[in-house]
Amino acid sequence: MVEDPRTPAVPGEFTALAHDHRFHLLKARFRRLATTLVAAFLGWYFLYIALSAFARDFMARPAFGHINMALLLGVLQFVSTFVLAWRYTRYARRMLDPLSAQLRDEAQRRQAEREHIEQIMAERRRIENWTRD
Repeated sequence: MVEDPRTPAVPGEFTALAHDHRFHLLKARFRRLATTLVAAFLGWYFLYIALSAFARDFMARPAFGHINMALLLGVLQFVSTFVLAWRYTRYARRMLDPLSAQLRDEAQRRQAEREHIEQIMAERRRIENWTRD
């Protein structure tokens, strides 16, 4: 939900959302996914760097034809990046987005209820001020 920066958030406005078990589940799922993907990416990347620095004979070995292990593993760096991005997207669509949409819809419904109550109260104040004159 995008908020209007001109209207400050009501204190405690998101307290109920912050304590919702679905919100904690969403945060835990995202944290677990992000940690796993970052660890996989960095582990594979630093392995490639370490092999390039300390296993030069291995990296110079031909894999097939004129393609050596360094070039093959370097290309696999790109492939693994796209695979990890695809995995993130797939998991997010299946496990994060539905829960996020549910929480966002509920927050928007609460916001609409607050706005409706504010409109009723403003109309009530307007009528009270009008009848006093």
